[in-house]
Amino acid sequence: MASHQETHLIHMTNQIAANLGGGRDEETAAAATCRHLETFWARSMKHRLVAALEHEDGELSPLARRAVTLLAERLAKRHAG
Repeated sequence: MASHQETHLIHMTNQIAANLGGGRDEETAAAATCRHLETFWARSMKHRLVAALEHEDGELSPLARRAVTLLAERLAKRHAG
């Protein structure tokens, strides 16, 4: 079960994805959502959200899940490089 903080982050991510996804193909919308998270969210929020991917039980919308997966990949590359 997700903590209150995780639930709130997931809810906000779903809202951002819905707002940025309107009329765009999935990859473009996921990239825009990921960019928003990268730009405006604190590092701790991003890491908590990425960690939620591992034990999250479907609360993220498919678009939001794709955006967070992209975010996780970008964070991993930045950490490795």
